[in-house]
Amino acid sequence: PTTTKFQQGTGRLDEKSPYAPFTYEKTGLETTAYTFATDQFGTQLDPPAHWHQCFPAIDELPATLALRKLAVISIADKVKADANYHLTAADVRAWERTNGMIPAGSVVMVRSDWSKRWPDASRIQPADGRFPGSTIEAIKLLHLERKILLHGHEPLDADSTPTLVVEDWLMNNGYMQAEGVTNLDQVPATGALIAIGFPRLKGGTGGYASFTAICPPDWTHGARPREVAEAPLPYNDKRLVWNETKGLRERTAPCDKPKGKQSFN
Repeated sequence: PTTTKFQQGTGRLDEKSPYAPFTYEKTGLETTAYTFATDQFGTQLDPPAHWHQCFPAIDELPATLALRKLAVISIADKVKADANYHLTAADVRAWERTNGMIPAGSVVMVRSDWSKRWPDASRIQPADGRFPGSTIEAIKLLHLERKILLHGHEPLDADSTPTLVVEDWLMNNGYMQAEGVTNLDQVPATGALIAIGFPRLKGGTGGYASFTAICPPDWTHGARPREVAEAPLPYNDKRLVWNETKGLRERTAPCDKPKGKQSFN
């Protein structure tokens, strides 16, 4: 409801943020240092500062983004015939004739099934520059008439025009977008909510993000609380090992610490 209030509970990450370096060997617990080449990486949320320095960065986005109604418009069948197909205003109106008008303040995800090409970079961003997206007419309809919060898509750009006309218009007018979204084929066209999370990197012009669809009880896909191990989480017979080449941890060695064995107490 529009009367619901949201309060930010996530601290901003900056040069003053508290942290503590630990290792399994020295302290019994581990923290990790990562180095990323970009904040435009994988599934992401683009704040308008991505294109315009005077609009909000990722740490300046409001807490009200956290939970919204979700609409999923599929162009997957059309993309099968034309990899460069872009959502049109007519597609939006056709969806509404079946599902009702898109609610103001909602999130609209454009399903293309392009994420099924992940993680093959040459297929996600092909050399011929052809990938699915949205037309500027569709995006303006969604934002200026339907008043949505943001739209999202599976490719890593909003459109395949040489000047990224959709993204250019969005960001330079103060709008956000989601990119690299997955599993939209497992989410209903309507009736779901979407939870949005992201780290608040100070001055970030992009942001690693999570998008979780909260689906109706009778929906085919997804998991219910208590259907999966949550508390405690499951023990794994493979332990995490740092891969220096990849710069991350993988489960590649047998676990040598018994379940429940404490480090100090």
